[in-house]
Amino acid sequence: MFEGKYYNGRTSKGMPAFIILEPHYIRINWQTDSDNGTEVWHLSEMHKTEFNDATTVLEYGTFPRQSIAVFEQGFQQALEHKYKGATFLKSGYSSFAKTGVKGLLIGGLGLLLVAVALFFWGVPALAEQVAAHFPKEYEHAMGEKLYEQMLEGYTVDSAKTVALQKYLDALEVKSDFPIRATVVENEAVNAFAMPGGFILVHDALLDKMEHHEELAGLLGHEIGHVQMRHSTKAMARSLSHYMLLSVLFGDVSGVAAVIVDNASSMYSLEYSRKAETASDKAGLALLAQNNLNPKGMVWLMERLNSNEPEFLKFISTHPRTADRIDELNMLIEESKYKTAPNPALETAWEELKGE
Repeated sequence: MFEGKYYNGRTSKGMPAFIILEPHYIRINWQTDSDNGTEVWHLSEMHKTEFNDATTVLEYGTFPRQSIAVFEQGFQQALEHKYKGATFLKSGYSSFAKTGVKGLLIGGLGLLLVAVALFFWGVPALAEQVAAHFPKEYEHAMGEKLYEQMLEGYTVDSAKTVALQKYLDALEVKSDFPIRATVVENEAVNAFAMPGGFILVHDALLDKMEHHEELAGLLGHEIGHVQMRHSTKAMARSLSHYMLLSVLFGDVSGVAAVIVDNASSMYSLEYSRKAETASDKAGLALLAQNNLNPKGMVWLMERLNSNEPEFLKFISTHPRTADRIDELNMLIEESKYKTAPNPALETAWEELKGE
């Protein structure tokens, strides 16, 4: 018989108790100033939470669990002698420790691998999921700051920007964000979308275009990236570890600041094959809803698939161009609609090209 404390799981107050080790169960006789009782614990429903020479804590049943605490030396040995091999006496830690140094090393290596996997894959994936649920107003404000910072490194072609915005305004566009397009002077054949509806187009890319449907396809593609938040997600994934540090240090508002402060990362963003395919479809959809020749997307991709070195930068952020052309042609075959001239778009196009 051993003395200890009994806790019934309903109150935090411990009751003085005598613990008796019967052959197939433990009997607990508890008492208070006004009450007393007996509990029978079957071995199969017992759990051990603390087990050493000074203190033994056992729990019983499901939530809310009962428990006993015994502070007498010798209780541990008595349990092991009486119930040798019982499940509740087995310690996960003891079993692990019995494997020796080798077991400890293997276990430590396993934990390290899990930590590395979480750091390099789990954190970016989580950041992308968080970015997908940014409030639209928050994302637009963040994109505007990013856009303003990006423009500091460019010379804006004001005349072409006015013409491009005029062209954009003449398009029927469906978007959760107000779309703002800007033409900047740059020899690299490139265009990219920023969070919240901001699009930058290099004048070198416009110079290469021969049909205004190519421009409509490009805008539809980039608006697709905006609408599906591809750039927001990609930046969050790329900068996820900086964002994590902001959150850990309590600077939740710093998440947007991290993205804005790393505006230069826009140049190196690479979208997944899935994201590019989805945006290609968005470009085709924009052409369709404006009754424009769907071949505009194909012409654009064929132009970007040129072997000229100046095209390589754009292609590097839009991989597998030839495969995308094949897929576009297949989608065009499946979609049948009548094209129609659009004088407003054609006029804006002529202004943009200076014709």
